[in-house]
Amino acid sequence: MKARLTFVPPGGGEADYSLDFELDGVPHPGDAMCISRKDATTPGYETFVVRRTWWFLEYPDSKASHISDDAPIGTTKSLMVECEFARGPYMVEEHENAVKAYERQGKDVQKFDDTAY
Repeated sequence: MKARLTFVPPGGGEADYSLDFELDGVPHPGDAMCISRKDATTPGYETFVVRRTWWFLEYPDSKASHISDDAPIGTTKSLMVECEFARGPYMVEEHENAVKAYERQGKDVQKFDDTAY
């Protein structure tokens, strides 16, 4: 499923940037997202926590309801996943600098353990 991940400061706010992905499932609030970049000069991750998922849907008409079995079916127009910056294992330098900047601003940055066990 195609989705746009939008990255916001800890606690929410205006988006810093967004990236489009093909996902195998729909992320849920609290899920950890670790992104690696193929063109990175050093290995590591940008770590985020999912805040909410926005579903943008489209329906073929404006009727309040349909009685027949052959009622039209709506479709998913797009999916946006709002993610906030977080601390995680093996952060790339640029992501770590962004997290430190948010902490200096007094933002409460979530931290993920260095292990998933």
